[in-house]
Amino acid sequence: MTTPIRWLSRNDVAQTNLPFTSALDIVEGTLRDHGDGAFENPPKIGIHPGRDSHIHAMAGWLPRQRRAGLKWIACYSSNPKVGLPNITGLLVLNDPDTGLPVCVMDAAYLTAIRTAAASAITSKYLSPPHVNRIAIIGAGLQGLYHVEMLSLIHPTAEFHIVDINENAVTRLTEQTYSKATIIHVKEAEAAIRVADVVVTATSRLEDVAFQFGWVKKGSLAMPVHVLGWSQDITTASDLLLADDVGQFKNYIIATGSPYNDISRVRGSVSDIIAGRIAGRVRIADRIAVFNLGLAIHDVAIGSAILDIAEQHGLGTVVSY
Repeated sequence: MTTPIRWLSRNDVAQTNLPFTSALDIVEGTLRDHGDGAFENPPKIGIHPGRDSHIHAMAGWLPRQRRAGLKWIACYSSNPKVGLPNITGLLVLNDPDTGLPVCVMDAAYLTAIRTAAASAITSKYLSPPHVNRIAIIGAGLQGLYHVEMLSLIHPTAEFHIVDINENAVTRLTEQTYSKATIIHVKEAEAAIRVADVVVTATSRLEDVAFQFGWVKKGSLAMPVHVLGWSQDITTASDLLLADDVGQFKNYIIATGSPYNDISRVRGSVSDIIAGRIAGRVRIADRIAVFNLGLAIHDVAIGSAILDIAEQHGLGTVVSY
């Protein structure tokens, strides 16, 4: 027995040119499925070969969309020092009727896309009424796509970008398609104190780099990675959410997170979209959202990429 399976390299995935607006629609639709309970997204499991590294397995099933798959993703913070990307991985998509794999693709690009899209949709529902400044800490791939996605939600906002590497900020400014005003700010505290939306998109941090006390009233804070914030992000925020409460609590317990009190997590972002939980009750509320990353987003975005690849004959088809 032989069956075709499509391999999509990083270049193939990029050539599909999935529109950012489509990615936003896909992520929002998938969050609606999450809010309706139409999904399977078991907590991610992983291994930790080094102090600054982890490799996670993330499985997802979307019955309404008939999409299933698994992402195997590695994060090695020290890789850039030797000329390698810090995020690498693969996504496997399966035929839900037979279980046979139908596609294997590079997962670095789709991870950046879906992460930024999840932040943007979160911001759509939880930002203050008027967003004038957005602080993005970290000018890597995540920083770049957060500018792209957030500028679609907040087209008049000014972006304050912080990175220890000034060349990274210059590169981000040159690479973005966004028409937003981008300003290089040297210190994270200065950027965070005046921002209406804050995204910390640095590599994994072991020590506290950001104080929740810097976050002004009425702002939305979204850490891309769990670590790096002071403990009071979980106790002083007026509303504390995650993209998936079960996964968040499992991750905190499994990794020995420094946040001692996570009892105030009210629910998932999808609960806001579904109307089960009130979002921003007062303009002055400081809201914190931990979007750790949902496998169902990977599967949905990856499936859209596969559809485009099949339409345009991208990638390499081999026998399984």
